[in-house]
Amino acid sequence: MLDEYELTQHYRYWKEDLDRVRETGVSMIRYGIPWYRIEREDGVFDWSWTDQIMAYFDAHRELIPIIDLIHYGTPLWMEREFMNERYPEYVARYAAAFVERYRHITSYYTPLNEPFVNAEWCGWSGTWPPYLRGLSGFVSMMRQLCKGIVLTVESVKRLQPEAVLVHVEAAKKYVPADASFAEPTRLWNEIRYVMWELVQGRVDGAHPLAGWLLSHGMTPEDLAWFREKAIVVDIVGINYYPQFSVNVIDKEVIEKEKIPAPVLAGEQELVEIAVDIYRRYGRPVFITETSYNGDERQRVEWLEKVVEAGSRIVEEGVDLFGITWFPFMDMVDWPYRTNGRSIKENMATFGLYTLEEMPDGTLRRVKNEAGKRFETEVKARKIE
Repeated sequence: MLDEYELTQHYRYWKEDLDRVRETGVSMIRYGIPWYRIEREDGVFDWSWTDQIMAYFDAHRELIPIIDLIHYGTPLWMEREFMNERYPEYVARYAAAFVERYRHITSYYTPLNEPFVNAEWCGWSGTWPPYLRGLSGFVSMMRQLCKGIVLTVESVKRLQPEAVLVHVEAAKKYVPADASFAEPTRLWNEIRYVMWELVQGRVDGAHPLAGWLLSHGMTPEDLAWFREKAIVVDIVGINYYPQFSVNVIDKEVIEKEKIPAPVLAGEQELVEIAVDIYRRYGRPVFITETSYNGDERQRVEWLEKVVEAGSRIVEEGVDLFGITWFPFMDMVDWPYRTNGRSIKENMATFGLYTLEEMPDGTLRRVKNEAGKRFETEVKARKIE
């Protein structure tokens, strides 16, 4: 995994970065906690860095943090990472320790960011540890991640009953390569909701995903466990990217178990996904991530489309909690981990702030046109 805070120098400039966020006028921020730095040894927690961050939020109550307990990655001592047999127990223990220490500062938490993407990269493509492959690997990984989510919610709610859990998942929509793939595409448009269905205990013998899950390694006992331990979802968080969120079902997916390839989409698909998931679960919907990897003009154009999409989503009767532009500043793209290229060559231009490398190696934060437009949009909608 990559430590984006290290690569973008946020550990050094965290205060200035958070000050910039506050200056936009936003009322909330999604903020990931680097679990692997907090718990460097099994059961031993070092809060020295996190104490500074949470003290900042305590001093600036106008900016409410939604804490990502795990954005990506696990502690280095945890053998087999997410597939460690005790992972669900470990993550729940860590969540309880965090809430016990900081519940006086925030009541918003995300148990795990994008289980689907974790299961794809760690369990299906074998790109990330523990390098499982195929749909059986995907299902094994999803079982572990979802058990961790359930136990995390239990531990958080036990300590802080008023806590609000924002369950963040990658928004997905599947389209067929041609008419012959219509039936498998319908199945994949059920699979995209597998996390939601499992943690809420909705998968029984008659469920459309039951046979698929059982044929790829889940057991009847697993499904019974999720039904017995079912949690209530407070807020449905969806991460939508027009360049990645809509994918094609074709022969490569069906016959070779390849991960579906993305196609460029737009705001209409975002509206459709938000409406569909609200009708399915009846819970507030939060667009927890969206942005565009491109030049400043493209990012401004996408921001305009997102604002319009938000209005349309509300008009459709959806209880829309909010919209998050992510990332706030440019980030180092995931291939940096293995491609041998420099940080500059791997910079993904999603942000409202551009990261400019100075001669001394410092990454200077520069508000770009998307950042200026974002701030204008936020302040135009600010309710005093």
